[in-house]
Amino acid sequence: MKTPVPAILVLAFTLATGCSLFHSKSKKAGPPELPPAAGIEAEFRDRWMNKRVHELLVSRAARTDDEAKQMAANEFAKLYPFINSANSGASR
Repeated sequence: MKTPVPAILVLAFTLATGCSLFHSKSKKAGPPELPPAAGIEAEFRDRWMNKRVHELLVSRAARTDDEAKQMAANEFAKLYPFINSANSGASR
């Protein structure tokens, strides 16, 4: 009869301190991540755009940076219509 008393005391102590077996940690929602393919497409678009904007400015086909970006975006849309530019990180 003396044996279950310590077990009950240990169980009561465990439950009273918050170290319950039934305690579950809340999972915080992290920032949404892009699927791997979308991340690769966005990286490709960013690198291609940077390269093309530089080429347009050096060749003086565009007078301003904004004009070069617009021209590069139009060229990219014609060359790669299958890449969804809404998922790309153009705001970087």
